[in-house]
Amino acid sequence: MIRQYQELQRQTETRIQCLEAEVTQLQEQLAVCRQQSQQAREESERTLGEKDRSLTELQAKIDTMKTEYEQILHGSLDGVLAKLASAKLRWEREATAIHMEHKERLRDFGLNPLEM
Repeated sequence: MIRQYQELQRQTETRIQCLEAEVTQLQEQLAVCRQQSQQAREESERTLGEKDRSLTELQAKIDTMKTEYEQILHGSLDGVLAKLASAKLRWEREATAIHMEHKERLRDFGLNPLEM
């Protein structure tokens, strides 16, 4: 019975030592995992910060380009309007000259252009 007790005590001590070694190993793994998790979190925060800065810079560039394109568009449209106004004046003068010419011809034939 004493031998059985001693054998059981030896087995228990061996089991305790194995479990303590396993606990130590698991604690070390936990520490490594925590460190990796912290590093991953820091890297993620750094990456998000860089992305936010990039997005802010790109949005500023987009706003600048939008303003520049609006200025270009307005300038082009103003140029088109000026050309249209010039063409309108030229056509009105030409139309008036043609009307006057036809009035004179009608008068040459003895017709009153206002009665027609």
